[in-house]
This record gives sequence, C-alpha cells and structure tokens, in this order.
Amino acid sequence: MRHHAVYAGPNGISEPLTEIAGPEAEHAAKVKRARVGDPIDLFDGAGAIAHATLTEVRKNRLVARIESIRRLAPIAPAIDVASATPKGPRLEKMLDMLSQAGAASWRAINTRHGVVDPGEGKRDRAERIAVESLKQCGRAHVMRIDDKQDFADALVSEADTRLVIADATGGQYVPTGAQRVILLVGPEGGWHEAELAAAKQAGAAVVSLGPYAMRIETAAVVGVGVILNAEQANR
Repeated sequence: MRHHAVYAGPNGISEPLTEIAGPEAEHAAKVKRARVGDPIDLFDGAGAIAHATLTEVRKNRLVARIESIRRLAPIAPAIDVASATPKGPRLEKMLDMLSQAGAASWRAINTRHGVVDPGEGKRDRAERIAVESLKQCGRAHVMRIDDKQDFADALVSEADTRLVIADATGGQYVPTGAQRVILLVGPEGGWHEAELAAAKQAGAAVVSLGPYAMRIETAAVVGVGVILNAEQANR
C-alpha cells in the first residue's frame, strides 16, 4: 500500500474530512496512483501535519479522513539565507537542498560580482520547489521565498537577529543563542571589499565554511548546516 504526501496549503487541513483539489490532487491520482484506503500525510506548510486515509479519489479531487494532527513549532534558530544566484538549474537544486537542510527562507541579493539575475518569473517555480521539498523531507513549515534585495538592504536586521557573512577570511561559527540568523552568501567571484567592509560595520560575524572555494549552492547549504548544528547543540 502506497503512503502519499500531499500539500494542503495554509488552513487547508480540516477535521474530520479534508478535500484537496487542483494540481496536488491530480498529481496524487495520476502520477502517484493514489487509491481509496491509502494512508496519506497532509502538510499545510504552517506547522500542521495530518495523518489521514483517502476516502475518495478522482482525477482532480481527493477526500481524506483525518486520523490525527501534529502541530510543530518552527526550527530554531530561523535561518534566512540571502545569496547571489547560481546559474541555470543550480538554483533549483540549491532551493531543494536548503529546504532539506532546514533553512527558514531564501532570497536573492544583488552583489557587485554577481552575474545572474533570477528574474521575477522564477519565483513561482521557486515556491513550487519549496513545496515539493517539504513533502519529500517531511518538514512542517514550507521554506519561504522572499523578495530580492540589494546587498545594503540585506544588512539591516532586527533585535535578536544575528548577521553572518560567509567568507574565507573568517573564523569558525560561534553560537550565540539568537532566535534568527541571516546568512549572507556571495557570488563565486567573491565579495567586493566594500561589501565585506559594510557587513563588518553592520556587525556581521565573518565565518569561514571550509578550506576550499565553494559554489554558491554548496556554501549556502553548508552554512545552514553549520549554524543549525552549532546553535542547537548550544541550547
């Protein structure tokens, strides 16, 4: 018996029965071959995961009977990644991996040495990748895709937020117990010296992620893993 994962969307889980329509239902019915009686996990992307059983399956409509619902808090700290944009399909791969690693959000930033503009048309695709990754890895909160920023705007942070910039000149990451971390990852050409200076002036911790030069997507994912591991071990 197949076990299916379906994205219900915010406020999309209701008891005792939940109805799913549109592309998610069509994908489950046609591609995943969902059948009445199959167990299913429903994700609303806002912290709720419901275990259910399919009671009706049509071409573009599912009905599931809710058996139980878990409501989970977001992972702490929330790590918001702001990075230069990788070329071509590497952006999609990065978003999938960032979601699996536990990033709270991703946004593109304009940098002096950056050569790729993600374009407004790619946002819908990016959000779909975040949803697919949520279902694959079982996370309760969907990774946000935020609006693109200029580098200077990415340096503005709120109280209880730590700013971290990844650069080979830095040291090891030291946990602080912050509730939110903004991780800045530059282009493969490196940060411009003025950008690195501005980040330091804004109070950013300069952190090295390893002995070798990394692609953007590698540095972003490694950075999230390093920060989460250090912060959670310190709590």
